[in-house]
Amino acid sequence: MTGRQEDRPVVPRLLQVQIRNYKSIARASVGLAPLTVFIGPNGAGKSNFIDVLSFVQQCLSDSIEHAFRSRGGIAAVRRRSGGHPTHIGVRLIMDLGDDVTADYGFEIAAKPREQFRVAEERCCIGRFMEEEHSFHRRGDKFIKDKEIPGIRARVPADRLALFAASATEEFRPAYDFLTSMRFYSIVPERLRALQDPDPGVFLKRNGDNAPAILRQLKEDARDNDGYQRICRLLSKVVEGMAAVDYRSVAQKETLEFKQDVGLKQPWTFEALSMSDGTLRVLGLLLAVYQRGPTSVLAIEEPEATVHPAVCELVVQILMDAASEKQVLVTTHSPDLLDYKDLTDDQIRVVTMQHGQTIIAPLAPSARDAIRKRLYTAGDLLRVNELNPDLEAAKEMQEQLNLFGRPLPNRNQGT
Repeated sequence: MTGRQEDRPVVPRLLQVQIRNYKSIARASVGLAPLTVFIGPNGAGKSNFIDVLSFVQQCLSDSIEHAFRSRGGIAAVRRRSGGHPTHIGVRLIMDLGDDVTADYGFEIAAKPREQFRVAEERCCIGRFMEEEHSFHRRGDKFIKDKEIPGIRARVPADRLALFAASATEEFRPAYDFLTSMRFYSIVPERLRALQDPDPGVFLKRNGDNAPAILRQLKEDARDNDGYQRICRLLSKVVEGMAAVDYRSVAQKETLEFKQDVGLKQPWTFEALSMSDGTLRVLGLLLAVYQRGPTSVLAIEEPEATVHPAVCELVVQILMDAASEKQVLVTTHSPDLLDYKDLTDDQIRVVTMQHGQTIIAPLAPSARDAIRKRLYTAGDLLRVNELNPDLEAAKEMQEQLNLFGRPLPNRNQGT
């Protein structure tokens, strides 16, 4: 880690994510920084990595069945195999702050006719120098002496036990962290459309309830600074942009923009008149500064349709967000990688080899070139020399163990 990152207060975060047989990811073990940027070509599997985390969040906050159904069923999610059936497996190692580390993993097995069962699940939470709390189940039964206190000894085979365990003080922090992960792929066209009324609890994945989120920020005095910050930052994207506001149209909601054009009163524009880049940056700002808890904020291609000159502002916004929550970003942009405060240990290179997604840190040669200031990461991407450390990725894959020794130290993710 750089000195800049070490000087920051500890933000609860994912240290390591282990994945087995999820879509294009056969085996992967990925360490994460407070801000991690995933770079790679289209179809390499960047979005599949983000979707693994979204899948976990949805399994816990809703149900496994709904998480599969929203993705086209278990056959569309689990990796295809030419031999024995594949089980989907995920392990998440977390630093929850205050010297508390959590280790949570589960494996889901397929059954005939698109059915499934939880084959195994384990959660361990411990504070430094204090007693560890854990539960461990196989199928619908807990392993002896690994039950959840106060929870009966059998759990449904199609449900995750961590949901039930969240009723206990010991396991609630891990559940809260995992269910407050948020995922965004902003679609400007959705911000242009008239929206049905929405309570504005959290920004939706594509941003289509942006008017409701903006209304909540403006109306809540505690978050008025967030609203003013959004207007201020948006003015750096569009010259003369004075404000963006919520507006009610009959039974619908929409966005309204005010722009200073040198006259006594600013001109007012509807969202329909705004560019894709302006609306995408607005969606990013709402995702970052919305109310409510967010443990992990994942943004896909925040630079898309945004002028290269605005990329520095986009990274500044993401860096600011990383001081309060963990930030994961997928990108194709060399301009984004050129940002001076983005370090080589925050970059993960995603490639596709023989139909499998490989996620790796930068190759030693690329790290050396960047640290000696011979090239920036963006320069290397432009000449197709931003290479992955395949040996490191292979070593991490070989160490993958969904239910291995729990609670590694905090440095595992760096």
